[in-house]
Amino acid sequence: MTSRPVPPPPKRSQNIALSTKTPCQIHPSAIIADKAQITGDYTVEIGENAVIHPYAKIRADGGRVVIGKNSMVYERAVIGVAEGAGQDVVVGDGVNIETGAVVEAKIVGDGSIVDVHAVVARGAVLGIYCKIAPMERVEAGEELPAFTVVHSDGQRRMDRTMRDHADIRDAKRVGQDKSIELMRKLIPNAAAKWM
Repeated sequence: MTSRPVPPPPKRSQNIALSTKTPCQIHPSAIIADKAQITGDYTVEIGENAVIHPYAKIRADGGRVVIGKNSMVYERAVIGVAEGAGQDVVVGDGVNIETGAVVEAKIVGDGSIVDVHAVVARGAVLGIYCKIAPMERVEAGEELPAFTVVHSDGQRRMDRTMRDHADIRDAKRVGQDKSIELMRKLIPNAAAKWM
């Protein structure tokens, strides 16, 4: 019995796609971790003192993404729309998008918190100082008034303390500023990678 030589596998045509860099406008004081991901063809704007943690994902495939000043996007959070055109996502100033949260909202108002693994679906609008508790969901196109808290399996309530006391809102801003200063020491800035 003679063995025949095994022919080599057929060569596949190699389609090499040219990689294009996502257009970004990044404030010089913003902090973006090296392992953060920014993808898409639409513009990504990152404001003054914003912090993008390692493994956070900014997707500008379906529209522009704007992240306001003094906002933080934590590990494994995803902001933006992956498909479909014309859906911008605007995150206001002083917003926290916590670990594993998904934000496809049209607008997230200033001072809001989207907590751990919460979802704000496509086209939703959050007013200022809203809080979405861990693992809660805001449905597509839903609009929440300012100071709304989503908690306990979709229940809603008004945060009257935050609404009625400017000193509490000021204290929250001071705390956010201190958190950003700490992140500036802990996260090596790789913003130049996207410029």
